[in-house]
Amino acid sequence: MTDQLGQNDKPRPYQMRRRAEAQLETRRRITESAVELHGTLGPSRTSMSAVAAHAGVRRSTLYRHFPMK
Repeated sequence: MTDQLGQNDKPRPYQMRRRAEAQLETRRRITESAVELHGTLGPSRTSMSAVAAHAGVRRSTLYRHFPMK
């Protein structure tokens, strides 16, 4: 059904294209940072804060993508 302006009153479906790409890129940076730090510092000396800093994200972002170490 259309309204008086001829517009469809059904909401346009939301497709998360650019945002999904950005999320994948962030996840890739975090993963690569963790692998690099594990290789240089070792897993026991790699902190979540160090991974976040190396990836250029906040710790909250890191935990959103990877809730467990």
